[in-house]
Amino acid sequence: MIGRMEDAVPSGPLRDIRVVDLSEGVTGPFCTKLLADYGADVVKVERPGGDPARRMGPFAEAPARDDAGGLFLHLNTNKRSIVVDLDQPRGAAVVRDLLVGADVLVETGRPGALAAAGLAPDDLLEEQPALVVSSITPFGQTGPYRDYQMTEIVAFAMGGPMNSSGNPAREPVKLAGHAVLMQSGATAATATLGALYLALERGTGQHVDVATFETQNGSLDRRRY
Repeated sequence: MIGRMEDAVPSGPLRDIRVVDLSEGVTGPFCTKLLADYGADVVKVERPGGDPARRMGPFAEAPARDDAGGLFLHLNTNKRSIVVDLDQPRGAAVVRDLLVGADVLVETGRPGALAAAGLAPDDLLEEQPALVVSSITPFGQTGPYRDYQMTEIVAFAMGGPMNSSGNPAREPVKLAGHAVLMQSGATAATATLGALYLALERGTGQHVDVATFETQNGSLDRRRY
């Protein structure tokens, strides 16, 4: 368990929704944290060794645990957890079992990673037509940058907000903390809920493609030049 009482009674507007969370880092886990905060039953699927965010601080001074950093605990509150090795032949089958009766799958792998693991979104949607599959990546599922990785400051710069922030006498800087990645996660949560509403109303699921670059470029509240 990650911060969820075994005997807790689910509450909130999403209490009847089940989410399988294959995401790692900040963007996807923040998306699913928001869903869990509103009552969804979120099952976090971690690789052997755990989500790399486990080793991101801050850490409690005592006792010291390098597998439960404060950021990880914050992002994964109210979730249940299971370890699945998708590199093993049975890994995809375990995830498919988890998806039976689930409403949403959230993942942050590189484009094509799900398909390589035997979990191609199109195949999952064919098996469960009302499923919502949300993929959160740096530059989206298509386009010339689809296979590129990204640091948060790159998203802040390429997305545009850095154009009107910072100090001319200093090197380029971004917003403090993980605000850019969390904004991407919040955008993904909103997009996922929109797709979920359609699925619940019409029984039609879809593959939601969220690019962190686009969440920055598309949410500028500043005048463009």
